[in-house]
Amino acid sequence: MTTIFRAETIGSLLRPARLQEARNAWMKGSLPTHEFKQIEDGAVNDAIALQEQAGLNVVTDGEMRRLIFTGTLTEAIDGLSSIPTPTWRWHGEKPEDETD
Repeated sequence: MTTIFRAETIGSLLRPARLQEARNAWMKGSLPTHEFKQIEDGAVNDAIALQEQAGLNVVTDGEMRRLIFTGTLTEAIDGLSSIPTPTWRWHGEKPEDETD
């Protein structure tokens, strides 16, 4: 009997440091949009090439253009607003105003 394992390719690829740096500079206004888009497009091309080299039949842009996890959802619908919630800390992370 053969065991069949099913796998799905979903989610984001890690963004390269060059793209992270470019996004930060663009958001601060120190990198023109057209230059940022060239870097972003390069990261997308690299993500697609990586997936093709791995032999995937379906590829994505690696979500290189997504700002946050819920970005496309919140951009597509109306009626959402912020509500006060407790702060969520990961793995013992300290609050910003707390020092050692």
